[in-house]
Amino acid sequence: MVKRNPKNKGKRTPKRRVSRMAMRKKADDLFRDAIRERDGWACRNCGSPVHPQCAHIVSRRYGAVRWCMDNAVCLCKGCHMKFTCDPLGWDDWVDERFGPGRLVQLKLRARSGVAKVDLEGVIAALEGVAIP
Repeated sequence: MVKRNPKNKGKRTPKRRVSRMAMRKKADDLFRDAIRERDGWACRNCGSPVHPQCAHIVSRRYGAVRWCMDNAVCLCKGCHMKFTCDPLGWDDWVDERFGPGRLVQLKLRARSGVAKVDLEGVIAALEGVAIP
């Protein structure tokens, strides 16, 4: 389904925008699968193989680190929700698990930002990482 922009008075949004959204979804799907595969399809916190999810260390809203392999871990649904509701606990867990420098480094990289993410490059890189 194509989203309609109220300023377009019922016309479809430009194809370029729909295509960019589709590329972002493809990149997200490839990234999620690469993280799950890297972590053995098990939670890095409790080891459960049930409902593995890709959890970003620094929010995926920051394009500079959204598809960075260092910025995500595999967590089960329960642990993901636990840490989502306890951001200070999450920061402590990341520091204990990976050392205090990782979170600081990711936050600096996230704040540096990017003008526009090269989604084609991200997809190509992730397709090279993905294991069939």
